[in-house]
Amino acid sequence: MLASPAVMPDLLAVSFLISAAVACIAGMVRGFAGFGAAMLMTPVFSALYGPAAGVALCLMLEIAVALPLLPAVVRLVDWPRIALLMVAAVVCVPAGNFMLTLADPEPMRWVISAIVLTAVALLVSGWRFRGRPRAVTTLAAGAASGFLNGLSGMAGPPIAFYYLAGPDTAAHVRANLTTYFVFVDLAAIAIFASRGLVGWDTGVQGLVLAPAVMLGGVVGERLFPLASERFYRRLALGLLVGVAIGSLML
Repeated sequence: MLASPAVMPDLLAVSFLISAAVACIAGMVRGFAGFGAAMLMTPVFSALYGPAAGVALCLMLEIAVALPLLPAVVRLVDWPRIALLMVAAVVCVPAGNFMLTLADPEPMRWVISAIVLTAVALLVSGWRFRGRPRAVTTLAAGAASGFLNGLSGMAGPPIAFYYLAGPDTAAHVRANLTTYFVFVDLAAIAIFASRGLVGWDTGVQGLVLAPAVMLGGVVGERLFPLASERFYRRLALGLLVGVAIGSLML
């Protein structure tokens, strides 16, 4: 049986215009901070297209916005730590994806919010890792990130907390976040596709929205050098609080 052809989205429909505007703003946040795009896109896309399609679309656009940013940040990436994070994340993405299709989303929203707000409270208190995090801490952060990515398309909170709690500069934090999300989102979208959760229509929608999110990413990248370390960390904490609130809207 042949698959039905993909339907081109109506570019003048209100839902598409809202999606494009949100994608552009999310791209700016991602280009500047290195994370946070999913926080903006997932609730809106899930409301417009349903949770599974909305998360899959968010993952595709997360990959699209990151690709133009990679050449400028790869030299700052701590590849051994990224590799360790990825091992744990890839193992746990399927568990989160399985939960997405089975679990009642209501309790999951509260759990995600509680975790993120606890992490923010720790960072605000001034708590930091002493020296480099241990391998077990890195694996735990990657596992939590992979699970959340499969569940909600938001891999950012555990990894953002992991890097913000360390001594790395804003430039290094942003570089590692940007690079990590490319790989974890590729793994997640592959799992979505293998389970039949990414249809042709969603793929076409992602291609059409990609220019909006990529444009936003380039603008955010140009704004990053203008910010101080203090402003960057404050904005990152604000984004994490936004994740906690936004997760209640999924």
